[in-house]
Parts: sequence; C-alpha cells; structure tokens
Amino acid sequence: MADILFYIISFFFLIYGLSLLSWYFAFIILAKRSIKRNKRKEQFLEVEDISSATDIPTVSLIAPAFNEGKTIVSNVKSLLSIQYPFYELIVVNDGSSDDSLEKLISTFELESQSIQFFTESILTAEVRGLYKSKNPQYKQITVIDKANGGRADAINAGINFASSELVLCTDADCIIEQDAILKMVRPFLEETNREVIASGAGIGIVNDSEIKNGILKQLKVPKSYLTRVQVVEYIRAFLLGRMAWSRVNGLMLVSGAFGMFPRNRLVEVGGYDNKTVGEDFELCVRMRKHMEDLNLPYKLVYIPETLCWTESPSSWEIFAKQRDRWARGLWETLFNNREITFNSKYGKMGRIYLPFWWIYEFGAPIIEFLGLIIIIVFSIFGWINWEITLLLFLFAYILGCIFSTTAIYMYTKNFPHYNKFSQVGKLLIAAYLEPFLFHPIMLFAQIKGYYKKIFKIESGWGTMTRKGFDDDEDEEKAT
Repeated sequence: MADILFYIISFFFLIYGLSLLSWYFAFIILAKRSIKRNKRKEQFLEVEDISSATDIPTVSLIAPAFNEGKTIVSNVKSLLSIQYPFYELIVVNDGSSDDSLEKLISTFELESQSIQFFTESILTAEVRGLYKSKNPQYKQITVIDKANGGRADAINAGINFASSELVLCTDADCIIEQDAILKMVRPFLEETNREVIASGAGIGIVNDSEIKNGILKQLKVPKSYLTRVQVVEYIRAFLLGRMAWSRVNGLMLVSGAFGMFPRNRLVEVGGYDNKTVGEDFELCVRMRKHMEDLNLPYKLVYIPETLCWTESPSSWEIFAKQRDRWARGLWETLFNNREITFNSKYGKMGRIYLPFWWIYEFGAPIIEFLGLIIIIVFSIFGWINWEITLLLFLFAYILGCIFSTTAIYMYTKNFPHYNKFSQVGKLLIAAYLEPFLFHPIMLFAQIKGYYKKIFKIESGWGTMTRKGFDDDEDEEKAT
C-alpha cells in the first residue's frame, strides 16, 4: 500500500512538473518570436522619429518618494534629463520624516502653489502642499507634499495632478535610461486596432555598478551571490516570461517600478489599490477586467529592453521580506479577482491566463512545500524510493539549468549587457547554484506570506535597507 501511495504521489509531481516544463518551452519560443517582431517594428518607427514629432502624446512621469533625502536631488536631476519633448515630472513626497522636501525646495527653487480649486479624481491621503519652480530651467517639475499613505496612495495623488495623456509610474530611486519614454510611448503610436492600456519594460539590477549623478556609467555583475542570482531571475522573468505573454496578449503584470498607462483609464478604475501590497499586479488585472466589461479590444505590451535600473535586496533578511510581500500581493490579487477565473465572459484572461497564475505561480510554492513534507514523512516511515526521488530531482534540476542558460543566452545575444565571457560565467554559476541556496529561502518566504494570509496576520510593506547609488552609507527606506 505504501509503495502504491508513493508511486501515485510521484506521478502527480511528475505530471505537474512536465506541464510546467511545457509552458516554459512555449515561453522560449514565444519570447524569441516576440523579440524578432520588436526589432522589425523598430525599423519602421525609430526613436529619432518619435523625438522629432509634434503630435506625440504628452507624458506625466510620477515618482513617489519617502525618506529619500540622501539621494533625492541627484535622482530628480536624472529624471529631469530624460529625452522627451512633452513630459512633466511629478515628485510625490509621501510624508517623509527626513529632509527630502526641504532639499527639493532649496535645490529646485520651488514655490508654493494654491490647491484650493483642485478636484481629486481618486481619493488619497491629505495633500498638504503643491510646489513648482520659479526657475525656467526646472519648469517641468511639480512636487506634491502629502500625508503618508504608502506608495500606491502617493502615485494616485500624482495621477490626480497629472495633466498628460499618458502616465509613467516609477520610483524616485530608480535610474531610467535617457530615451526610455521615447521607447515606452512607441506601442501607443503603433497599435491601431486595439487600445494599449499598459506598456512595461525590463528592470535591471545595478548593485555594485558605477553610478554618477543618477546615471548608469558602467554595469557590473553584482559581487554577492544573492544579487547575482536575482539578476538571472529578472532576466528569466522579464525577457522570457513577460515577453512571451506579451506575444499572445496574455500579459497580466507590468512592473510597478516602470509602467506606462493612459491616464483616463487609470482614473476610470480608481487608480492603484492601496489596500494591497501587490498593487502593480492588482491594477493590471483590474484594468483588463474593466476593458473586458466594456467589450473593448485592448492590449498590454512589454518592451524587451532594460530601460529602468534599481537596487535589489543585498541581504537575505531583506530579500525574504520582499518575497514574503510578493507572495501576499499575489494571494490578494488572485482572491480579490477570483470571479474572473474560469469565467468565459472574460475570454482568454478567464479561461487561460488567470488559471495559469493560480496553478503555476500561486500553486508552485504550495506543491513544492508539500513535496518536501511528503519526502520527510515517507523517509521516517521508510516508504520512499530514493532512486526515483533522486532521478526526479535531477531531471528537474537539469531542465531548470537549461531554461536559465537559454534565458541568459538570449539576453546577451540581443542586448549589450553582460556580454563578457567572465560576466556570463558568473551568472551561469549563480543560476546553477540557485536550487541549493537561493530557492529554499525564497520558498520559505513565500510560504510565510501565505501563512500570514491564512491566519490574517497583518503585515504591510515593511522596511528595506538600501545602500544608495552615490555612496556606501546605509539608508532606511520604507517600502
């Protein structure tokens, strides 16, 4: 009886793994085709054509900031130097307790503006002040000072004050490529049959890289194993996962660190939900649902290029907190929109896309955790067939290595980052060690996040310690 039970459970895990593997190989094929298609489009509508046009959409770049006094000035100067003829920069000071606001007022010669006649389209925490510069050099910048309400609430305040057709949401501590807006706008200009409701691009990791005045001068492979393996993880997720989903219009997530949306659609759905810690995923699902309810053709687009750079967690403790939060955000979004799943009213989103997130994104940590428990229990009672178990693990490990190697190869082939042999070697080693060092910590954090949701343990964004880009002193940043 024990042998039969063991083989049934092994068969279940094998089928689950093979089905996930099939999806992964489909992602590789779709991503490869999508990259080729994107390159062909670039030939017909180049960045230079967009920058010289007079009928392109206006853009509001919204950057929420909390206790960013250490780097706020250099980061804002970097954002002001972005190449785009018609854009405004809205910096939202979300109740900082440091000198962030004072530095902005002093450096950019800001003057207080009246908000008496302003009407909020989206309810937010109290807006205490509005500032604009008296210096023509900084005419593009608007600073909003508000009571602390969290990142989502801060972005919503920026959306309220935005006057442009498109809104680009980012973070004040992100480094954005100078031509990023030009490239992010392109999908909105190219698409004629469907409305583009979101455009996203790759996010890169710049730990230990050379940053000067808010500009990436030299990209380096991070020194620590933790940050290196996150580079590999980002490459897989952005280049293969999101590129593949974009190809079939199945993209369900545009990164909150760098996503562009039509302002009118953001207002229609009520902006970001500040009651969830996965606000970027939740927003995209809600916007897709809104367009399905309106019965309007729409599209979410992913741009394969890395246009935004950020600092990833450099300690295991902070990393675990981040993945705990991501797991809780995934839980909240899926359960809050569970009526869409397997609902034919919502087309492929209801029949395929959200079910995939339930089964493979949400379900994978649970399946893996149960597998570990089963192995422990079966080992205690002597019911386990170690030969089959080790073969299954070896099979999964080799396929995972193949997938990571393919992702790194496709990235280095198509983009000028990490193209030195030594850099590629470091990334491959990190990828091959991932199942033994990185993955167990991530699994623990994900299960911890689910545990908190099951037992209704309150937990917000928490705090994340960043080193900052311009010096080595640690900085506490609320995230």
